[in-house]
Amino acid sequence: MSSIRLAAGLALSLLGTLGFGAIGLRAAPDLLMLPVGDAALRGRAPLAMLAGLLAGLLEDLVSVPGRLLGLHAFTKILLGYLLASVAARTVVAKPAAVGALLGAAVLVESLALVLLLWILRGEVLLPSPLLVLARAAGTGILAAALQAAAHHPWRERRAARRRMRLG
Repeated sequence: MSSIRLAAGLALSLLGTLGFGAIGLRAAPDLLMLPVGDAALRGRAPLAMLAGLLAGLLEDLVSVPGRLLGLHAFTKILLGYLLASVAARTVVAKPAAVGALLGAAVLVESLALVLLLWILRGEVLLPSPLLVLARAAGTGILAAALQAAAHHPWRERRAARRRMRLG
């Protein structure tokens, strides 16, 4: 079940990333971090690292051709492991906590990418701090909204409304 959920999450994230790229949104949320966070917040480090590898390779293929292939994969594997370590030691279930954790992960990933490009290529590419913060905030808000929607009692609400109409 978790592999199907991961594949569906990666496919939807890739479609969303391509859609944001098509409309030219500069500070788009990091949608490919969401499946990594989903796998990691279950406390399973191997699945989170696999999700990070796949999401990072997809991001490498669609975002910045000509760079080092595997650069985003490395950072997402690292973040998947770190997020899974945090989730194994604490309970991260509230939407605000999930959003804050994934927003912080986007900030850490941006810093890691700058450092890796500097070390491996000698390029000092500093992204705009406002764009990075907007991307992190967008990812955090989206993750919190998805967490809230996933844990909302939809069936119970629908059944209660049905009982009210019939009663």
